[in-house]
Formats: sequence, C-alpha cells, structure tokens
Amino acid sequence: MDEGGITRSEFEGRISKCLAEMEAEKIDVLYVYGDGTRPENLVYLTNCRPVGNDKPAYSGYNAVFLLTRSGEATLVIDREWYMDWVREDSWVEDIVADSQGDTLGLSYEILKKRKLIGGKMGVEVTPMPTPFYLRFKKVFGQSKMDEACQIVSRLRQTKSKKEIELISKGLEILGKAHDAVLLLAREGIREIDLQQEARRVILDEGVEYPAAAFIDSARRSTIPLANPMATPYRLKRGDMVLVSIFCAYKKYYSGMDRCCVVGEASEKQRTLADIELKVLERAISLVKPGVKASEFMKPVYTYFAEPLLKEAGFENYNTQGYVGHGTGLMSVESPILWKLDPVVLKPGMVIDMEPGIYSKDPGIGGIRTADFVVVTETGCEVLTKYPRRIGSLA
Repeated sequence: MDEGGITRSEFEGRISKCLAEMEAEKIDVLYVYGDGTRPENLVYLTNCRPVGNDKPAYSGYNAVFLLTRSGEATLVIDREWYMDWVREDSWVEDIVADSQGDTLGLSYEILKKRKLIGGKMGVEVTPMPTPFYLRFKKVFGQSKMDEACQIVSRLRQTKSKKEIELISKGLEILGKAHDAVLLLAREGIREIDLQQEARRVILDEGVEYPAAAFIDSARRSTIPLANPMATPYRLKRGDMVLVSIFCAYKKYYSGMDRCCVVGEASEKQRTLADIELKVLERAISLVKPGVKASEFMKPVYTYFAEPLLKEAGFENYNTQGYVGHGTGLMSVESPILWKLDPVVLKPGMVIDMEPGIYSKDPGIGGIRTADFVVVTETGCEVLTKYPRRIGSLA
C-alpha cells in the first residue's frame, strides 16, 4: 500500500458501499475495468494503476476487478512480471495474472468456475476501449448486462477527509511551482523554460508525476489550454502568461491556474483581471448542495460576466466553455459545470472552479484563475490557499 495514501480501512469501506448497492440492485458481480489511460475506477477500489501505453488500440496494459455479491474480490492483471509490484500497492489478496495478457478471457474463466455466467453483471463500459468492449460483449453475451451501472463513479463523486487531504497537499505543491515560475518569468525566457521549471519543482516535492504544464503567453493565452502546452517562444515585455499546471499526489489530482504579466500590466490587462476575479467569486458563491451542474453557465457568464465586459468596453473575447469540473483520481471528473450535465451537487464533491475570460487581442491576452472548492452542507469551502493575483497583477 502507498505510504501516506488511502488506507486499507478506507478501501474496505468503499467495498462495503459497493456491496450494499449491488444487493439493492440485485447485481451478482461487479466488473471493473481499468487501463493505463482510464484507471480511475480500478484505482478507487483496488489501488492498482495499470502501467504502460504501448499496446495498440488497448490504451496500455489493463486489469479487471471482480467483486461478487457474496464479497469475493479478485484482481485480474495482464502481466505476470509485475505481480509483486501490484501486491505492494493493492489490498486485494486474490490477485491472478494471465501470461498472454488476456484479462478478459481469464476473468471469464474465473466467473464460470463460480457459476456466475448468466447472472446480472454491473459494468461501467465508458473506460473500455472499443476493441475490448466489443470482445467483452461477445464473451459475456450470456450474462444480463447492466451497462448503465454507475456504482463506482457515483461513489467517486464525493470525497472523504483523506481524499481532500491528498488533493490539498497537491495544491500546496503546485503553489511552490507557481512561485518558481513567477521568479523565472521575465523578458527573453522561453515558455518551455518555465514549463521545465514547474515540472522540476513538482517532481522534487514528491508527486508521482506532473500531469500537465501549460505555459501560454501572448497570443497563445487568448484561448484555453493552447496546443502544444509550451513552445520555444521567448517572453516579451507586456505579455500575459497563463500558467496551468497539474500533478498527481498519491494518485489524486490537483490543478492550479494563475496569470502574470511580463513587466508591468497595462490598464486593459488590469481591468480584465479585475472582471475575471469577480466572475470567479460569483461562480464560487453559487456552489452549494442541491444546485445542478447545468445551472452555472447563464448566472456566471450570460447574466454576470458579459454585462461587466460590455461596460468595460470589451467586445472581442471568449469565455470558457464551462465553469468548472469535478476532480479526484482524474483531473476532470463528474460533475461538469456546463449546460448539459444534470448532476446535482452534494457535500463532499471537490470542484475545480475556472471560469476564464480570454481577450482576442494578443496585447491583452486571456486570464483564467482556478480555485478548488469542496461542497459543504451549506455552501462550499475554498481549498486553494495560493494568492489569486501574482506579479504585477497583484
């Protein structure tokens, strides 16, 4: 088990909740898939994160967790050579491996021996790559499939005290990375130099990996998360620099977006920054239990941001396509605060609030400030402690 991460007792609590829901829905076996690209449900229940991304069309190595209604728990991995590593990470005692990488075939044989083929199977198919899913449907064609089963995803939506602690630690580390970037952000420095400095600090602080580090300056700051994440472009005086960095600490994701200006900020940049900060505060003020994720876009952008921008003389701009999103074992999780998500906010949800505003004028640039909040019984608590305004924008 990962020292300092989720404890065995918490994993046992998650399993108990799964079993209670399986009993209520008369599900005989829960089939949980995960691979190197979409490991989140598997990690949530077993702490096993499959490695690699070198299997064509299969998104890396994969594993399957089988949980029966009677409480039998089996972890099926696709390579014998990393069995010892999985045993160190996972609480699951019954771990088996297929020598040919066929977790699907081996999981079928296991369930066949337990006389569970043909029973009701709860399976979340979203993480499965298409080739695996098509074969899965063929292999388990005799079983009664509940493909709408969302037991694990629903449990993941709300975070425990320990999960929030790990996310908060990641935010603390990202604050140190932003400090380092701000010290280095001067005329003549390249975007990729800032990116490498952010990654160095993050790794030095003990995270598993820096998930992403976007350094978008000047024209590249006028859109959300420009591609590539950083370029050899050398910063110039007056450039807006949008820094968006993420990390995974003990398997839990944190992210932080902050902006700075090379040299002194212009009046227009300061005005946009003031409006964007008011929009962020407005968005956070709306977070409370019972509000639907779909109920944020108009109150934040249409009824609040747009009138402020019009009054200040901004006409040529973009706003973010959403207001925020959940986070946890993935950097983007349910709920998504945009018009098509019906999920209702509940206490314990951790949400990355990031309603950005992007002037299309490269001389002004775009601004996105992101704060993590946790939904409470009466509203929300801001988890991000790092200053919202840094450098000459402060």
